[in-house]
Amino acid sequence: MGPAGPSRRGGILSEAVILLPARNEEEGIGEVIERIPTDEIGKLGFATRVVVVDGNSSDRTVEISESRGAEIIRQNGSIGKGNGVREAISQIYENHSEHSDLFIMLDADATYRPEDIPRFINELESCDVVWGTRIKGTMEKGAMSSVNKFGNRVLSFLASIVNRSKTTDLCTGFWGFRSQAIKGLVLTADGFNLEADLFGSVSKSGLKSAEIPINYDSREGSSSLKWYVDGPRILLMIMKKRFAK
Repeated sequence: MGPAGPSRRGGILSEAVILLPARNEEEGIGEVIERIPTDEIGKLGFATRVVVVDGNSSDRTVEISESRGAEIIRQNGSIGKGNGVREAISQIYENHSEHSDLFIMLDADATYRPEDIPRFINELESCDVVWGTRIKGTMEKGAMSSVNKFGNRVLSFLASIVNRSKTTDLCTGFWGFRSQAIKGLVLTADGFNLEADLFGSVSKSGLKSAEIPINYDSREGSSSLKWYVDGPRILLMIMKKRFAK
């Protein structure tokens, strides 16, 4: 389907930036971009700007993304999801972002359904930040291993207590932000601790937030997440965000 043409809301060009962090996601990223419901997003008053945040992929991720009409932001610094997203947001704000009203972020591995994006946009009419919960949504059988599910539940429980704010899915990769909300967050994550960084920052900021149920499917390709490495780093980020001044 590809990125839509400009739309106008109140005479001002409005834009929904769809951020797709990716590293070696050639198996799923083309499908993800094609499934972004640009027509429906346009009916909600937004042009769609698809931005692939490439973490130095060694496969055809960039080639496939460009062939689908996506904009590419290549990481210049250290690799890692957190580094890439922070770098991309900074670049977008430095370059003609005055009409980028919304940011929607989802993983590029086809586990999250782009068809859910309009629900995030609708929720952002009354919230500053919204994230999707797989735990309360519909999860394809086998999409999340029992180890990952257990670890996520434990980390979500701890994050909810530490931050005094409720989440049932700390590690979700599907988020939506109003432009000024994400611009005001102080993020330090470098890798898969990004979501813990986001949740902790939002909890401390006092921004109005919401959690909505989403669909979750089996991924295309292999995962880079390693619980024995990333689990402790996510836990460390939970504590860091809570007690940082």
